[in-house]
Amino acid sequence: MKIEQERLLDFMGKDGVRFAIPVFQRVYSWTSRQCEELWDDVMREGLDGSGEGHFMGMLLYSTDAQGWGEIDQLDVIDGQQRLTTATLLVCALVRYVEEGEALPDGVSADFLRSRFLLVGQGSGVAGKLALSDMDRDTLYALVGAGEMPEEPAARLVENFELFYGKMAQPGFDAARLWSGLQRLEVASVLLAPEDNPQLVFESLNSKGMALSLADRVRNLVVVTDEGSSASGVDLFEDGWLPLERVVEGADVEGLDVTAVLEAWLAESYRDTRVYDKSEVYGVLKVHLRDACGGDLGRLLASALDYARSLVENEALREEALENAQRWVAGKPKDLISEYKMFGD
Repeated sequence: MKIEQERLLDFMGKDGVRFAIPVFQRVYSWTSRQCEELWDDVMREGLDGSGEGHFMGMLLYSTDAQGWGEIDQLDVIDGQQRLTTATLLVCALVRYVEEGEALPDGVSADFLRSRFLLVGQGSGVAGKLALSDMDRDTLYALVGAGEMPEEPAARLVENFELFYGKMAQPGFDAARLWSGLQRLEVASVLLAPEDNPQLVFESLNSKGMALSLADRVRNLVVVTDEGSSASGVDLFEDGWLPLERVVEGADVEGLDVTAVLEAWLAESYRDTRVYDKSEVYGVLKVHLRDACGGDLGRLLASALDYARSLVENEALREEALENAQRWVAGKPKDLISEYKMFGD
């Protein structure tokens, strides 16, 4: 590994480089609270100006050997949330400057956009940061590299508007914000060619926030695709993404892919005792082995059908989600302890 401490804007502004989020990562998920905290950190640094800068943590990345056309591509293994949020903040600053406001040293909206938000030239221009399939088009639209999709990623839009709303308030000091942004620092860590990015990602998450059931199934899909590339079947594109789109497109409170999978398994394994959420993936692996004959595509198709039924039937959805919550918590009194018989 190559480790370097550098300014976040220097990392974001690497010339001729595109950043990509691998498919095994979560979608963008920072809340308004976390964005407020970043804003406060930036403004505090901009006011102080005498300290050593604000350290934001680690950005772990690897070099993509295939690149992106003639553009170098770096795959961000850890640090997506911080990098995306900083991109949204710069994007809001671009809008602010475009409306006639000024930044120190003649920094223009065109400079900000070309340095931190876009890559490529002419008809080949694209967003400098390429998020996961569910988020990519929305961020591209916000940075000026495409049209806003019919169903934009709400979290991205909301956080962008949060930052811009703060800039629109009376008394906002743009010079202070710009100074604070320049003082954000990260430890950028470049993986060695022999390191496996997905294994590193899972190792990091096992020591921090636990991967959700959806995260673990997505990883299983990616690994299975890599192991059967010669078959011509693309489980991620044809099996996983349709499931994500149905659930995310429904925009139903409390309904995400993990909730769908838990409800689906709870219905099929109501007599199997689990003691907490960590054991549910083991049940799914049992279902994949015994009910689906090891066919992950068949499992994803069944889960997709179930997801559609939950989206279309509110009464069924409410009952199923309630039952699933009790099941994954090990609370139902009428369940017998069979799970340990299955193994993992």
